[in-house]
Amino acid sequence: MQLLQQIVERLNHAVVLTDAERAIIYVNPAYERLTGYRSSEVIGIASLPGPLRRAGEQEEALYEQIWHALDTQRYWEGELWDRHANGSPYLKHMMVERIEDGAGNTSHYIAIFHNITEKNLAEEELERLLHYDPLTNLPNRLLFRNRLQHEFQVARRHRSHAGVILLNLDRFQQLNETFGYNTGDRLLKEIASRLEECIRSTDLVARQQERDERDPDLVSRMGGDDFAFILSEIRKPEDAALVAERLLNALAPPFVVDDEEIFVSASMGIAIYPQNATSSDELLHCAEKALFQTKASGPGSYRFFAEENNLSSAQRVRLETALRRGIQQQEFALHYQPQVDLATGRVSGVEALLRWPQSDGAMRSPAEFIPIAEDTGLIIPLGRWVLQQALADILAIEQQTAVSLRISVNLSARQFQHPSLLQEVAAALEHSGIDPARLELEITESMLMHHLDEARATMGKLRALGTRLAIDDFGTGYSSLAYLQEFPVNTLKIDRRFVSAPSNAQTSNCIVCAVIGLGHGLGLEVVAEGIESEAQLVGLQEASCDVGQGYHLGRPMPMEALITLLQDRAAD
Repeated sequence: MQLLQQIVERLNHAVVLTDAERAIIYVNPAYERLTGYRSSEVIGIASLPGPLRRAGEQEEALYEQIWHALDTQRYWEGELWDRHANGSPYLKHMMVERIEDGAGNTSHYIAIFHNITEKNLAEEELERLLHYDPLTNLPNRLLFRNRLQHEFQVARRHRSHAGVILLNLDRFQQLNETFGYNTGDRLLKEIASRLEECIRSTDLVARQQERDERDPDLVSRMGGDDFAFILSEIRKPEDAALVAERLLNALAPPFVVDDEEIFVSASMGIAIYPQNATSSDELLHCAEKALFQTKASGPGSYRFFAEENNLSSAQRVRLETALRRGIQQQEFALHYQPQVDLATGRVSGVEALLRWPQSDGAMRSPAEFIPIAEDTGLIIPLGRWVLQQALADILAIEQQTAVSLRISVNLSARQFQHPSLLQEVAAALEHSGIDPARLELEITESMLMHHLDEARATMGKLRALGTRLAIDDFGTGYSSLAYLQEFPVNTLKIDRRFVSAPSNAQTSNCIVCAVIGLGHGLGLEVVAEGIESEAQLVGLQEASCDVGQGYHLGRPMPMEALITLLQDRAAD
């Protein structure tokens, strides 16, 4: 008995022995250390569950469960809360056994327990590290995917809609480089807080009545400047667009971080079950594709996934591989569409248009491969080749026709933002020896309206090289006329939808005339795209438009066909 007592008293687990009436008759030293009560304070006191029930945090039902187990099975094991003598709560793991004498009557109860609070807290912290973003405290990518899978199962069971919105902050890397990464981290926390508040306050995200089936965390940080949203039980797909609008509006007011006023915009991709996918992974993949399409079309907006614009993963990989090979092996070609002086009828310039001939003689559509090139960064080497080849071709055309033409080359958003743009344009001009004034770089209106100061600075440096600049697709964006007069541009190109639109022709004509008057008032040349009929041509001439372009005046053609056209016109 002395040996047994020495063993019990050296245990790190608390040991409590009671009589048949549950009055404590013995506690070991570990009990005193773990509970803060001396043995003299508890001997003789009814326990299990006397003081435990009064000190603990459990419901009465838990103690009834414990004693029912002891009465029927003589044993119970589990976790329950108790209080230390100083009043602080702690969680303990306890085993209790009812001991019987030889006649089968209860003689004693013995309980053994230890404090698992720190272990439990460590497990909770590990769970948080595994599933929550440490900067914003939002669910991370792993937890988002788990919850999306669960949400998808609920939507399928209830035959309801479910949606995913993926959000990427526009040009956030530049904000980090401008203000520093510490400020960037604080900005991300502010953005996360504003997005979370917005999504939780919206009445467009219906909540499931069965709370055990719905997890309240609908906003996640996927990493970097990417966020994701689960739209639960939306009534109709269009509700997702209203949520996206609210998210854009939530980001519109400036953020103030470290006394700096910072404006942020975002691009979003949306996918809806069951329209777009049959599994949670497919739904997320569709939202990613929609986001890519949004980024390609311009920042600060959103787009639903559209099947007609979709390439399967295998198709995308194959196309990207073919694109890389095509660039290396120079499989691409340039076609040139004439730009005609509407006052004289002579060809004054051409626009270089990229083409990709296939081995079977077909042409792969630029609408198919340009977005891939933009997403992968292949647009940079591809755009470099276009610029160099266009300048070389325009010199060859001049040598064979004695006609000095202006060449227009389109810049993509990624090219315009790339730090090597100025160097590449300067190198191409120097290598060709062409007069820089004969090169006109076309930039879409939407590319200019975000980060205006940077866009203006880049345009100023391009103009300093001697090149001309044109705003393409004018009228389709949302540029301010106050900004327009500050941009160092030479040309406005009226979007073809205003020139060739058969419906609401009167309104379109008014817009065309207004743009022509605006351009001339600012001292700019005005080019009309999409001229497809004699009536459109005459109308533009009467409105004093400077230059026209379209199938009625000339389709895109290889360099050899353009040379023949120019020679024939010279002979006439």
